[in-house]
Amino acid sequence: MKIFVTGCSGYIGGTFTYEALKKGYSVYGLDNFINSKKDVVDKISSNFPENFFFEQIDIATDTKELNKYLTKSNSDVVVHFAGLKAVGESEQKPLEYWENNLLGSLNLIKSMQMNNIKNIVFSSSATVYGSSKIQPINEDCYLSTTSTYGSTKLSTEYLLNDVARKGSINVISLRYFNPVGSHQDKEIFEDPFNKPNNLMPRIVRVALGIDKEIEIFGSDYSTKDGTGERDYIHIEDLVHGHFDAVKYLKDFNGFSSFNLGTGNKVSVLNLIKTFEESNKIVIPYKFEKRRKGDVEICYADPSKSNQILNWKAKRSTTEMCIDTWEAIKKNVNDL
Repeated sequence: MKIFVTGCSGYIGGTFTYEALKKGYSVYGLDNFINSKKDVVDKISSNFPENFFFEQIDIATDTKELNKYLTKSNSDVVVHFAGLKAVGESEQKPLEYWENNLLGSLNLIKSMQMNNIKNIVFSSSATVYGSSKIQPINEDCYLSTTSTYGSTKLSTEYLLNDVARKGSINVISLRYFNPVGSHQDKEIFEDPFNKPNNLMPRIVRVALGIDKEIEIFGSDYSTKDGTGERDYIHIEDLVHGHFDAVKYLKDFNGFSSFNLGTGNKVSVLNLIKTFEESNKIVIPYKFEKRRKGDVEICYADPSKSNQILNWKAKRSTTEMCIDTWEAIKKNVNDL
């Protein structure tokens, strides 16, 4: 099988690409490196020189090159990761997020239709649920957003759903909760291009001594310890959900969404303490006011994915913390 992967040098896209190649698939990847690093592509290329192909393309602007590359790939399925991804940053740069996330997706769909490629797995997000009053969240919960990032993801889902209803494409939209950890080979891990917004890489910066302490945004939430609660999922579990989605697409028509989460909520403070205990490192922290766009509690009801995709998250929060730090130690000279 040939898989066309957008955003193949990012944390999730890179991990998926690496694992797909290990499984024997051919991968045609692209990235514009706007929020990722070229060394991920270099690692993948050196490990899998025969079945990995890459082009540097911005799908929001390079429509001619995108179409040419997609034609060349003759792919069976598209897995679409490309896009900007930080909630806080999206509030500062809304136009950039709309252009990259929605326009890029629109161009990709057009190119798929021109090349008669029917199937796509879309990298969506739990941010499409906004501040859901129903917890845990299932796929039938009301859709709304509290951030520009979430709005771009939800709008892309609407776009994909509309096109799928016309019979042009078949779509599985995977709504991620909070991926952390690293690939088992410790080659691909979360290594943000700029100063990170996500929690785990900010913990890592303190562990490495880059930052003196980590900022916790909000200590007055109505949770056990006052900090926000999230559903953290190991990147390996998340990636395997994509292979299950690709398999399911073979006999599926239309649009369907699936949550990828553990079904467990973990507070910001709890994740920091688990990292400390797992890796024997002290992580100093300080509280700051709530960050715009963040929600109090967000965790998944993964029943639909369990039952229909035959997928289930298996790894613990402790494993997530250990794998993250092991990958950092192995690659510390490349950071």
